Amino acid sequence: MIKGTILLSLLFLVISLFWGIRNYQFTSHAVKTEARVKSIYKGHRSITPTFEYSVKGKTYEFEGSSTNYDAYKVGDKEIVYYDPANPEDSKLGTFMNLWFIPVFCGGFFVILMLVGVISLIGKRTKPAFYVGKPG
Repeated sequence: MIKGTILLSLLFLVISLFWGIRNYQFTSHAVKTEARVKSIYKGHRSITPTFEYSVKGKTYEFEGSSTNYDAYKVGDKEIVYYDPANPEDSKLGTFMNLWFIPVFCGGFFVILMLVGVISLIGKRTKPAFYVGKPG
């Protein structure tokens, strides 16, 4: 159980590092620009906005993540990062889109690692006194 908790925490660390490094590398070489909401697809409980941005006179579109109904209106503006070598490769520049997974998984790593290490230390130390059958 304790080893499983520590191994699970390491899995969360790997996921956190993978997504964090990936997004950091993308945003560090990407160009930041402003996109506007072109259209909105309304689902049963959420909306999916379509963003539009221009690079050197050419317009690009991408579909954002589903979100709550009051998050966007047509015409709203948002920061977008795109790859200068391939302007179609873009990411919405919000915290939730870029950093939520790394922070969330990193938090679970810390919590599970603490639980695992504290449990491991507690299991290995002997109590100050033991009340049991005389032996």
